[in-house]
Amino acid sequence: SIVTGYLPSAILNGFIYIVPFAMIGLARLAGYISRSKKDLNACNMVFYFLVGNVFFLSLLSGSLLDQLGESFSHPKDIPNRLASAVSSQADFFVTYILTNGLAGFSLEILQPGLLLWDTLKSYTWDRGKKKHPYVYSLPYYRIVPFVALCMLIGIVYAVVSPLLLPFLVGYFLLGYAVFINQIEDVYITTYETCGLYWPYIHHYIIVAIILMQVTMIGLFGLKAKPSASFSVIPLMVITILFNEYCKIRFLPTFNQVSVQDAKNNDDLDKKDRLEEENVQKALDAYSPPCLRPLDLGLEGT
Repeated sequence: SIVTGYLPSAILNGFIYIVPFAMIGLARLAGYISRSKKDLNACNMVFYFLVGNVFFLSLLSGSLLDQLGESFSHPKDIPNRLASAVSSQADFFVTYILTNGLAGFSLEILQPGLLLWDTLKSYTWDRGKKKHPYVYSLPYYRIVPFVALCMLIGIVYAVVSPLLLPFLVGYFLLGYAVFINQIEDVYITTYETCGLYWPYIHHYIIVAIILMQVTMIGLFGLKAKPSASFSVIPLMVITILFNEYCKIRFLPTFNQVSVQDAKNNDDLDKKDRLEEENVQKALDAYSPPCLRPLDLGLEGT
């Protein structure tokens, strides 16, 4: 029925809504000075909280302690248990995505929380003071983890229950339309992220792919196809190696460098006549191999 199918997801979303604000408070207590560092730290904490409490706890049915005890007693059965649990909870995650999409994006457009907060301040401690608009910057620590969680659910269920994917595509299309409007017309830009969230999003995608591969191992095991299960293990190894390669190849690009340090580096490059060489290296780093000019060995001819 509608109550038993929709109400659990609505209650879960209601409780989860306050988690990002609690995490940003913890990030402030951690001693981060810059606002971007607070948002990044809170974003990471919120994502793993959602993965643990929304994804894994929703998969565990029955007695939680018994499930955990059996998993620790027989660790080799974890992929099979994960595959079985994922298969049985497909309907719940469909309703979760629908609830998060329809109700969440509606609340994002209406902004009732900020409106109530501004009204409360106007009639209490800010009464009589000059009124300021309640417009804030884009809350990355709240938006990015929820989108990453839905992406994780979609990647895991792409193999187990592909019927969930159309709902996920609708969720992303609706979210794209909503946040284009919010970014352009509602939120103000208080600082530039300079792409600092990309390493985190890349890490979340890798986590989702590994979970999907573990689920595939368990799914093939449930279907009594051990050869197919063993064939997934090299995929996990390749995924982990690819993640390490990306860390070595691209992660240093996201290290923060002050403007003064960048200017000093440019001055040193000009002094050593390495400016053009470094510019070419930067261009090559962001140029896919398929778009690079072919080296036909004509230089010596």
